Amino acid sequence: MSRPTNAPTAAGTARAAAEAIRALNHLTFRPDARAEWEMPGDVYAVIGALAELVERLPQTLGQAGELLEALHASGRLRHDSGDGEQLAADVAAFGIETQEAAGTAGRLADGLRHAHNALARIGHRDEEER
Repeated sequence: MSRPTNAPTAAGTARAAAEAIRALNHLTFRPDARAEWEMPGDVYAVIGALAELVERLPQTLGQAGELLEALHASGRLRHDSGDGEQLAADVAAFGIETQEAAGTAGRLADGLRHAHNALARIGHRDEEER
């Protein structure tokens, strides 16, 4: 079954997410009204969106591990060394590392949610309020 050339792919979507973070790094380099990066509410919105992004990573990591395990179980993987035991070891290591990364992402999401909550009560003071 062929895929339409304009259909999204998993790898393409992951690359777009990485590029979006690179662009975000450039937009948040310094305060900028055009980038909507100059007020506490701007920080609040960005941190909230980043928390949402990170909360979704464990699912993707788990699905990557499940796919690799299924491919291995069906005999559809090979190892560059030709060694079946090394293949099994590397598949297992991948599973362990992605589970660890998912846990780390969960802890990062918790930190971002706490930071987001801390920002909820912070506002900008206008000149006349000073």
